[in-house]
Amino acid sequence: MQTPALQRRLATYQHWKLRVTRAIQDLEAWLEAHRRATPSAREHLRAAHEALSQDRLRVALVGEFARGKSELINALFFADLGVRLLPSAAERTPRCPTELLWDHQHNEAYLRLLPVETRAADTPLAALRSDPKHWVHYPLDVAHPEQLAEIVAELLLTKTVSMGEAARLGLSSMVQVPAGQPATAMVEIAKWRYAVLSFPHPLLKQGLVILDIPGVEVLESEPDLTVGVLSAVQAVLFVMAADTGVTRGDLAIWQHHLQGFQGGRQRAMLVVLNKIDALGDEPRDLAQQDDAITARRRDTAQALGIGEDAVFPVSARQALAANVGKDEMLLRRSALPALERHLATKMLETKYQSLIDVIDASVGQVLDRNRARIASRISRVKSQLEELEQLRDKSQDVIAQLLDRTRREQERYLKGLQQFQQSREDLITQTRECRRLLEVENIEAMIDRAQRDLARSWTTGGLMSAMKRLFEELRRTMQSIATESERIRRLVRETYQIFREGFGFDLTMPKVFLPMKYRVEIELLYQEMDGFRRSPRMIFASRGMVTRRYNQRLVSRAQVLFDQLRVAFDGWIRDSLQPLAEEIQDHKQMMEKRLENLQRIGRSKNALQKRIDDMQTQYVGFAQELTALRNIHNALHYDPLTEQEAPQRPRLVVG
Repeated sequence: MQTPALQRRLATYQHWKLRVTRAIQDLEAWLEAHRRATPSAREHLRAAHEALSQDRLRVALVGEFARGKSELINALFFADLGVRLLPSAAERTPRCPTELLWDHQHNEAYLRLLPVETRAADTPLAALRSDPKHWVHYPLDVAHPEQLAEIVAELLLTKTVSMGEAARLGLSSMVQVPAGQPATAMVEIAKWRYAVLSFPHPLLKQGLVILDIPGVEVLESEPDLTVGVLSAVQAVLFVMAADTGVTRGDLAIWQHHLQGFQGGRQRAMLVVLNKIDALGDEPRDLAQQDDAITARRRDTAQALGIGEDAVFPVSARQALAANVGKDEMLLRRSALPALERHLATKMLETKYQSLIDVIDASVGQVLDRNRARIASRISRVKSQLEELEQLRDKSQDVIAQLLDRTRREQERYLKGLQQFQQSREDLITQTRECRRLLEVENIEAMIDRAQRDLARSWTTGGLMSAMKRLFEELRRTMQSIATESERIRRLVRETYQIFREGFGFDLTMPKVFLPMKYRVEIELLYQEMDGFRRSPRMIFASRGMVTRRYNQRLVSRAQVLFDQLRVAFDGWIRDSLQPLAEEIQDHKQMMEKRLENLQRIGRSKNALQKRIDDMQTQYVGFAQELTALRNIHNALHYDPLTEQEAPQRPRLVVG
């Protein structure tokens, strides 16, 4: 039994991506044909193509051990296989984070495993992902289920090490010495740090990526999961067990790692209350079971501070058995189809919106700028046509007066051009302070000072103070950037206003650079840092481990944030006056053409009709160009969420 909602939604999404890709290619062809393929435009379109080619639909399942995550993955995504892809026997579930995907680049089924010993180095997980020498690689023969199951069983393996070795690997907080045992006691840890399973399933081939994260300790010990992996997903399924209710471990995951995600625009948060069949599955108990499920759902929602409609009671075990046995009644009883439909819809909604945001920030700027420019040309040609029509019955004296007035307008325009050049120079001057603040060397100097302070700190209080000083300095830097950006915005706005009022330019300012979202991010990082430095785990962990976690979990994210801010700022400065510069150039050419028209008509009235015919041809050509750009815009912004079983073509705009 297949998962029709996921299959249908993923197919719809892939169809939409192909349509968007073709629309961007059409825009590229249009720009080349009209000599508008500027370096900036090419860079924006390249960014859009890269975003589309690297795009994946990602869903993460997070929860404590023995919550049924592996069984839920098998039931929700791979029930059509007829066998369990992930091992999910009682008390025998994967112990390391596992990523399921299809490797389109190598077109190969495999299991790649990262040994837990790699934790001894300071190399972040993200850096190890692209270095094959650290991984153990097992090719998979998908035609032989026995070989597949034997290799995938590696995910279950553990190893026994001393407490000293566990501490060296940064895992001392994840294991507990049995009561009465010495600190030299041996403890059990997961054999693998991370796993990547490439499998040729249709859902994975369509771009679905599934991440299984087992337990709060894994999230605590691997900051990269929260920073780089979990933050990039479109949907999070927080899996709990109906038979245990909300435990202390569940609350720790929710409060420290997931709670902030539920308000994010770019992801969906679903709470899954698994194992509802454990509340009583005998036929005579079904009514009591329904009451128990309703009560547990209500209690779970209250404990997490969310609405009951965000909690989905399911039985992954029943769903998997129903799919394998083609039992529709049991499948309905498992309540999995409702979760599947909701997940498919929400995942597509969030991914569509995030990709549209990327396209609008890149291709949208190029498209809007050229549409505005063509519309302005149409307006000017229309005005000139009206002026030429009025000259049919005018005397030579009237034409001479118009010619003289046009020359005076040209002189005034040239003065405005000098003013524009001065505004551009002022803009360069105004950006110097922002560029200085955003220089890589400036940010790295702050971090280097903080690292030296951390190294010199021998007390917990000293470490806490050094951590706080760095983020206070980063906050002040962000505030200064916001202040300087406001000055720059005023200068750009005033420059546009001068030409709008003085020369009638009907020109919309480019998208304004808003550092507010970066300020919000640095504030959130500051709050997270404050919680980190006050956490009990910091007090009992070694200084080296605390410093490493601080750098990986917080400092690295601050560096990435300022890198993103620097790129956004540079792009804004580069593009802020470009539309105005292009409009000024067009205005200059149109004014010169107007003078030429009047001069020719002044010499011979026979030239008037030819000029009118030429202008009408230009008008039609510009209208066709605008229609082409409008059609590209429609194709880019077609909403796949409105598409049902069969895709429909977007409505075209006629000229």
